Amino acid sequence: MSFVQILVEALRSLAANRLRTALTMLGIVIGIASVVLMLGVGDAVKLFIDRELSVLGSNQLIIQRGAPTGNKGPPRRLSTDAPWLTLDDALAIDTLPSVSAASAALQGSFTVHYGDDSAPATVLGVMPQMFKVRNWPVDVGVAFTDEDVRAANRVIVIGSRIAQAHFLRRDPLGQVVRVAGRPFTVIGVMAGSGRTLDGTDLGELMVVPITTLPLALPLPRAVHYINAQAASEIRLQEAEREVTELLRDRRRITGEMIDDFNVTNLASIAQSGANIAAALAVGLGTIGAISLLVGGIGIMNIMLVSVSERVREIGIRMAIGAKPRHVLVQFLAEAVVMCVLGGLVGVALAAAAVWGVNRLDQIKMVLTATHVASAVFFATAVGLFFGWYPARRASKLLPIECLRQE
Repeated sequence: MSFVQILVEALRSLAANRLRTALTMLGIVIGIASVVLMLGVGDAVKLFIDRELSVLGSNQLIIQRGAPTGNKGPPRRLSTDAPWLTLDDALAIDTLPSVSAASAALQGSFTVHYGDDSAPATVLGVMPQMFKVRNWPVDVGVAFTDEDVRAANRVIVIGSRIAQAHFLRRDPLGQVVRVAGRPFTVIGVMAGSGRTLDGTDLGELMVVPITTLPLALPLPRAVHYINAQAASEIRLQEAEREVTELLRDRRRITGEMIDDFNVTNLASIAQSGANIAAALAVGLGTIGAISLLVGGIGIMNIMLVSVSERVREIGIRMAIGAKPRHVLVQFLAEAVVMCVLGGLVGVALAAAAVWGVNRLDQIKMVLTATHVASAVFFATAVGLFFGWYPARRASKLLPIECLRQE
């Protein structure tokens, strides 16, 4: 028999008991849908982490005051009474050989006036290096310079959403906005979107020279945190070590004394996210494996029932010239076709789930050809594995014994 004939015969046999076939396929459907979603979730979380880190900046370290979390023993100082980081700390970190750039930052929430309009906004005071460290592209205009920081020039770079909301029919460059009553001239508009470290959308961010942000601080050159970018991904650990040693020396922390600052490596955050994605994928994979196992056992049982019901048919086929291998291939084909059909339905359900998740606009999932190919492979493997024993049993029947049964 040709492949087409085998396929037609398999479909005809399955169609003879549609309800039983559908119920038998259910476990395969759920299993394959879980496997496809497992692959999709893993890829989606990885893309999400990569996209978010691209906004935060690559090879980045975040330095804040306060003892590191998870230290063993009493902290030297709590974050609320630890010495402040300063602008001089950032300048010293910027000179380290393993660091390509470093910037101090201040952050505050203010009421910002755009002519007759006003709205609350998060305003950052930073050094010019922050645009490189955090990967903030200026689409229109320019970023401020070191000279603006030294001279405390009241200039501001705004996010694209703010420009669209308040300067829709005007050129934003040269416009004056008031932050806490103080005038700032817009010199640039940042491109892109995505969440910053504090959760603010990049399109809604406002950035000024660090020396102009109207905040009352206990020290003249105190800053909230420092961002540093390692020279390369390979040197990230080296940069973390050098920053720690530099700050311990500047803050006179010696011996076994616990640091009163903490250095966070964003790569570790990315790794944590990847671990969570892997755990989620394993969970879905376990559900898929159990469903495939249950579905496979169900298929084997149904195929054994089918063999017992079609004993006379098998005897007639063998009596008119069919060989045992023909019978084996026929029953194996029925098992594989059932699994593949169930796999395709599972892929369709997974595609519907992906569409529903993408409609929420929180995380982007993609169903690729690799995912579909994996689903078809697993479905075929289940059909071959669990269909082999019933097909083998059918091929071992003796024609004379088969024809004797009513």
